[in-house]
Amino acid sequence: MVNAMPKIITDDEQRDFADFMYGLFAEEGQFFLRNDVWLRWRQWCREHEKPVQVMEHSKTAGFLKKVNELLIIDNLFLIMHRHQRGKIRLYRMNAGCDHMQEISISRYLDYKDAYVLGNRPAANSDTLEIDFLPFYDYSPSVRAVKNVGNGIRFLNKHLSSTMFQKADEWGDKLFDFIQLHRMNGQQLLVNPGILQSRNDCLEALDETIRVLEGQDPETPYAELERDMKRNGFEPGWGYNAGRITETMELLRGLFFEPRSDTLEEFISRVPMISKVAILSPHGWFGQEKVLGKPDTGGQVIYILDQVRALEKYLINEFEMAGITVEPRIIVVTRLIPNAGDTSCNQPREDIIGTDYSYILRIPFYDEDGNGVPDWISRFKIWPYLDRFAKDCENELLAELRGRPDLIVGNYSDGNLVATLLSNRFKVIQCTIAHALEKTKYLFSDLYWHNMEQDYHFSCQFTADILSMNRSDFIITSTYQEIAGTDDRMGQYESYQYYTMPGLYQVINGINLFSPKFNVVPPGVDEANYFPYYQADRRTESRTRHWAHRIFQEQSEDIYGHLDDPEKPPVFTMARLDRIKNITGLVEAFGLVPELREHCNLVVAAGTIHMDKSQDVEERNEIEKMYSLIEKYQLQGSIRWLPSVPKQETGEVYRIIADKGGMFVQPALFEAFGLTVLEAMQCGLPTFGPIFGGPSEIIINRESGYLMNTSKPEMMAGDMLNFILKWEKEPEHWKTISENGIKRVRENFTWAKYSGKLIRLTKLYGFWRFAESEKGMVRMNRYCDLFYHLFLKPRAKAIE
Repeated sequence: MVNAMPKIITDDEQRDFADFMYGLFAEEGQFFLRNDVWLRWRQWCREHEKPVQVMEHSKTAGFLKKVNELLIIDNLFLIMHRHQRGKIRLYRMNAGCDHMQEISISRYLDYKDAYVLGNRPAANSDTLEIDFLPFYDYSPSVRAVKNVGNGIRFLNKHLSSTMFQKADEWGDKLFDFIQLHRMNGQQLLVNPGILQSRNDCLEALDETIRVLEGQDPETPYAELERDMKRNGFEPGWGYNAGRITETMELLRGLFFEPRSDTLEEFISRVPMISKVAILSPHGWFGQEKVLGKPDTGGQVIYILDQVRALEKYLINEFEMAGITVEPRIIVVTRLIPNAGDTSCNQPREDIIGTDYSYILRIPFYDEDGNGVPDWISRFKIWPYLDRFAKDCENELLAELRGRPDLIVGNYSDGNLVATLLSNRFKVIQCTIAHALEKTKYLFSDLYWHNMEQDYHFSCQFTADILSMNRSDFIITSTYQEIAGTDDRMGQYESYQYYTMPGLYQVINGINLFSPKFNVVPPGVDEANYFPYYQADRRTESRTRHWAHRIFQEQSEDIYGHLDDPEKPPVFTMARLDRIKNITGLVEAFGLVPELREHCNLVVAAGTIHMDKSQDVEERNEIEKMYSLIEKYQLQGSIRWLPSVPKQETGEVYRIIADKGGMFVQPALFEAFGLTVLEAMQCGLPTFGPIFGGPSEIIINRESGYLMNTSKPEMMAGDMLNFILKWEKEPEHWKTISENGIKRVRENFTWAKYSGKLIRLTKLYGFWRFAESEKGMVRMNRYCDLFYHLFLKPRAKAIE
């Protein structure tokens, strides 16, 4: 065999490998994913009387475990071998299994195109190829995949090393940088009229530090202001003599001996961010009566909690810097005139729990300039976003009396608008995907054309790669979002190489090893989510009201009754769509009678009325819910409520915990899992999918349970095992409950999140000023061409 992988499969195992592969050839025309290959290998072992457990540790098995895709076409095997996270090798092997060679990404994608389009793969096809990798030459790259997601630490080391090697050049850049900063017309840090060079600054620093060291550290800035200004220093160094001295010593240290920790600490103290624009166009963005509506769920909760935490952090930061500034945070979304009983038709809505933050709603307009009155699915809003971005620009300039300091995009549509605005404003852009649809809908790239009428993935995936590459930095809630696990490809990783046959091929859609990636997990609102046993924080009337509504109230918006309301409830709460898989949990509950003997099922999702839903996918799930309830005769064991108002969800979790229940998040894939955090913080034993973010929140069988949500029978088994163990060991429920609370408190807080987000913004801002801005010009031009010549006309053509 001419073998491109001599160290992967030993000579002794070549016959087994060839025999196994030849057996697959009978299924020519099939497209196998990793699990398909692995199941067939285990089946082959059994059929050939090979000890499965022994064979699973063979070199052949080690290779097959990492086969992410296997395609049989044109008398050839095409193999994608994901030999480590973020990295692949592509092979072509003949039917006789005696010749294997490595092939290029472009060639592999040609074969995939041929598989879908039914033609022969062309060596020199005229397909449009997209490749962003050459435009990353301005940026250093993370070497080890384990360090992906910690980009800022890598970047700090790179910057401090460069500053050390080119001390004079970078010293001048650092001085130029600290001269830039103004807020509300006030010059901060240094007066350029007095301190005109780095040497001037150093002399003034030495003199000022000497004077400050003779002062009481608690001496307020107001008493020092006159002398500091005479030396050329403006406000922003600190609120008292001690803080000012610390900040000035950090700067002096950077001039003489740059270190990564010193650089991060100094830049993080510079007052740079006071005006933030957060983009989230789709769905029903509001604070009441919106959760559970189509396209409206965890992202709304995330952003509202994010805003409250950011405002609090910025207020404290300005106080520490010794300046009086009111932060402004604006969440920009779409105005929906026919808003029903929501506030989504109000142009402005103050955000509860903040003093300076609000929701700004801007209408969509059709091509004739008429306002669009009704809700539109997130999959069909692409024709409106270019005009929406221009309107956002004008509104933000008026609201902020200037440009924002930071633009944060959310989801594909918000990230595209953020990209367009960042380009026009020339400010820092942060990308937050929340969920990339490409990994949620199987073969959504390969068979995009079949899904185009309902989902328009040709626009969405294009928008994704544009915003990823244009963004200054990307934050994710988990490492898995970026680079996946050993067994599963990450969401961003899936954009590295793919094809949309007949449209374009992506040779490199994102540099996974760019330092722009950072893992910043969110937290929970501790005022709303606290343990069930903290009785002094709970209101008796509120608890009584919700307990009655959950378990007993008969209402036109609630389906079902409970024969025995005292049974421990299995509780779930989410949007009613296919990916959230609520119907999968209902089926799991119905499959195992023993579950129904021990528990009730309580579902809070969507609406029970078909005629009140405008979303096709939700209507399909409503119909499926009723069908499953009838099939498994669940009457008397199930309650189906509409979505719970956000401000009441904490008490609902606690009521479920009062009854010794459990929370189950049955999603087929969950990018992070805010409801998982919320339920754990309230002390509710929690089950989450092994697919996605919950696997980085829950320590399996210690602080909760991870389960395979793709098969209802496996979900049912995991839930039943927990119940049976709890019956044998009464303390087990409490142990899982307490461990869950501890896990959230120690690792997931909004205070940590907001501090890191602001630090990231400042540090990437410094990098952009000092090194990357010129290098990004070619990337930006490439993206501009792609947007104006491809995405914009394609979006406009959507009917």
